[in-house]
Amino acid sequence: MYKLAVFDLDGTLLNNKHQVSNENLEAINLLRQNNIKVVIATGRSNEIIKPFLNILNINDNVITCNGTVIGHPKNETMLYEDVIPKTEVKKALEMCIKYKHQFLVYTSKSIIARNKDWKMFLKEKNVSNSDEYNTNIVITEDIEDIINNHKVNKILIIERNEEKYIELSKRVLKYDKVAHTQSSKSYLDIGPLNNSKGKAVKLLCKDFGFELDEVIAFGDQMNDISMISIVGFGVAMGNARDEVKEIADYATLNNDENGVAYAIRTQILK
Repeated sequence: MYKLAVFDLDGTLLNNKHQVSNENLEAINLLRQNNIKVVIATGRSNEIIKPFLNILNINDNVITCNGTVIGHPKNETMLYEDVIPKTEVKKALEMCIKYKHQFLVYTSKSIIARNKDWKMFLKEKNVSNSDEYNTNIVITEDIEDIINNHKVNKILIIERNEEKYIELSKRVLKYDKVAHTQSSKSYLDIGPLNNSKGKAVKLLCKDFGFELDEVIAFGDQMNDISMISIVGFGVAMGNARDEVKEIADYATLNNDENGVAYAIRTQILK
């Protein structure tokens, strides 16, 4: 019997309009009616998951920043948190500036960004810096301030040009003191070493008192492989990378076809 369901957000639980469909929300509630706890595991930061935690009625600890943070935005302290060394933050941000990559910096309590980067990001995500969830956005052009005065859990580098993204991916391979993973077609995530969604799922299971074979995990991108590959039932979205589908137990419909709800109704609660 499954006891925990872990969902990636973008490309998985959310449709391409960055919304939770009524069908998916109803299916989530069905899981709860069957005593299955629901959490999320996302590359997003605590600050930009607040609306979804409210919609999904999640009060338990969740996984953010690709497993670098485990906790809940409402809590002062996190269950688990790791940070990128300042020397590596400096190296990554200087590289972004040199090659003109857009970037955002995530901490467990804030998002730090240059003004132009944040405005571009808002166009892609269903987020506001003046909403009822009091999203803490720090707008600064001072890179030294970011490096010296903030505990950085993740750096999100955004490069929409395919050729430049390939060059970026090759460049960060030389950074052997940080971890890096792809969270979408144009997103490259940098974080501290030895962290992943999979490791975070293990820590969360220990906290809840669950075994890994009692867990279901849903995802679509490379950063989801570490958790989908270790749980009792791993689900890849229809829009998932081939590498994700290969290690999953089941491939469902895509995120714009309510693939989460379809898998829950036909495979998990059948």
